[in-house]
Amino acid sequence: MSHFTYRSIEEVLSAVSEGKDSLDLRGVRSMDPYALLLLDLLLAGEVGASLSVRWPESDGLRTWMQKMGFFDDIGVHLRASSRVTQDRKPLQPLTRIEDEVGIGHVVDAFEQRLREAYPVSESSRRTLVSIMIEMFQNIPHHSNATGEIADAHGIAAMQDDDDAIVLAIADRGIGIRRSLELRDGLSGLSDEEALYQVVVVGKSRHVDPGHGGELQKITKLARLWGGEFVVRSGASLYVAHETDETFHDVVPFPGVQMCLRLPRTLFEERPVEFEEGNAFNEGNESAEF
Repeated sequence: MSHFTYRSIEEVLSAVSEGKDSLDLRGVRSMDPYALLLLDLLLAGEVGASLSVRWPESDGLRTWMQKMGFFDDIGVHLRASSRVTQDRKPLQPLTRIEDEVGIGHVVDAFEQRLREAYPVSESSRRTLVSIMIEMFQNIPHHSNATGEIADAHGIAAMQDDDDAIVLAIADRGIGIRRSLELRDGLSGLSDEEALYQVVVVGKSRHVDPGHGGELQKITKLARLWGGEFVVRSGASLYVAHETDETFHDVVPFPGVQMCLRLPRTLFEERPVEFEEGNAFNEGNESAEF
């Protein structure tokens, strides 16, 4: 594997679940934010503490990982190579999300970084900010809904590449299935069934109006814009493209991980425009599962 994405990072998770006690990442040449966040959660967990890791040999990748804040977050100190003359600059380094109070500042930082790099109209800005809020709010709202997680928090990051802008968020919380089980009539679901109820049907663990449907709407927008939306929870992975949507069985992993990939042409050639039909719930400050 030379490039880590939502597909190839699964090989790492599978190897660890099968008892492998070392990771050889020397041949990895590039990595997207989603893979970076999953690797971060893996190595920050109990299983990761016992893993021996051989880091990428690519100077450019190691420097990017350092600038993204990855090594600091997992407590590893690697020196960036002085040989790197050109390397990827993070569009938004790894950022910790702990509670709803801080979400506004996190969204502002992401949105400011995006506007500095690309032309974003006011209507585009409103749409993108709405998407970020809904994705980020899921962490404080759902990841510790049962109150059992000692350090309930999530992480988020953003990066552009040759053809897309990638926004990723991840947590090690209770996951979608266990969150939905808090609602009467939604117990006994598999991870895939629970994921389907949230991203396709638009269900929430709450029965009152104004909750749910937000990940369903992000899926719709990603497909409308020719992008990609990935949601992973437990043992199921959902992938939505412009022309199809699929579910995949994956090795169990705690929490929820999401990745939104949007074509760069949306920003460079025709900044995304907000349409009333794409609006999120007005006045909805909660998009919990």
